[in-house]
Amino acid sequence: MINKTSAMVQAGILAAVAIIMALIALYVPVIGMFVNFIWPLPIIVCGQKHGLKYSIMTLLVSSIIIAMIASPVNAFFLAVIFGLLGLILGECMRRKMKPLSIMLYGSIGALIALILNLVLSFLILGIDPLNMLFTSFNDSLVRVEEFYRSHNMSEEQIKQSVASLKEMIGMMRLIMPGAFLTFAPILAFVNYWAAKKVLTRLGESFESFPPFTQLKVPSWVLAPYVLSLIGVTYFFVNKMQDHWGYKICVNVQTVSCLVLVLQALSLIYWYVESKKKPRWWADIACGLLFFIPFFSQFAVYMGAFDMVFDYRNIRGYAYKQKQIEKEDNSPKKNKKR
Repeated sequence: MINKTSAMVQAGILAAVAIIMALIALYVPVIGMFVNFIWPLPIIVCGQKHGLKYSIMTLLVSSIIIAMIASPVNAFFLAVIFGLLGLILGECMRRKMKPLSIMLYGSIGALIALILNLVLSFLILGIDPLNMLFTSFNDSLVRVEEFYRSHNMSEEQIKQSVASLKEMIGMMRLIMPGAFLTFAPILAFVNYWAAKKVLTRLGESFESFPPFTQLKVPSWVLAPYVLSLIGVTYFFVNKMQDHWGYKICVNVQTVSCLVLVLQALSLIYWYVESKKKPRWWADIACGLLFFIPFFSQFAVYMGAFDMVFDYRNIRGYAYKQKQIEKEDNSPKKNKKR
């Protein structure tokens, strides 16, 4: 009875924290954007400490009060997008799953929540959030033109700049499905990392991720990358950019490239660490990837190279470890003992 009362009290406190975070996310301009990403944190903590029943209670109570204070729409979409992720991560962490399994389930939950957000926005509110977003982007081009004219740019320069911006907006619209696929694991990782920090302070312990320098992306990722590259080239040469196949290939290529860049970053940090060089060398290399297109494309090839040739010998090391474990568990060795 005492444990149940304590769990209910803690669930109520965490619900209050979720309400405060939601109000910050809604009404504080810059900080609110970052707080919004970790809104599931109280739900995760409650789920890990007391179980799914109490995390659902925390989610329902906080959503009802947010609906009363702010608006039912904001409360509903907070509960749908971030609440589902909080419930999944909280339960996974309570069961002490491995970090990669938690990331897998959390990413699937985040992706489902994002899709639900779009579907429910259309069905309940009758709006298309993506269309609204890109309409606002296109409308902002008018203000961009006025800004360029106020700085005495020639009409030809303005025309070229606006054309490149339109092309970029069109590409953003095209790769939006791929962006959802990549944003989901980022959202899951940020919340898992934050929850782990909080729960560790509260005395819990969790298995750590493998070292980033030992990250090894599955080699089969190369197959969709190569196939999407061939597909994009085919549709582009034949001027079939409106074909659905082209859109699929572009999204597959985008996701594959990001995975390969992640592999390249792991290789860079491994090289700097193994050669005992200053860590800021790797940090500068990461910065170049995000600001100079040539380096980002080179990183894709670097990641593919490491996948094929196993430059860090991770596969060889893993194989040796398995062989050692087999020998240790062999019947002959057990008999000798």
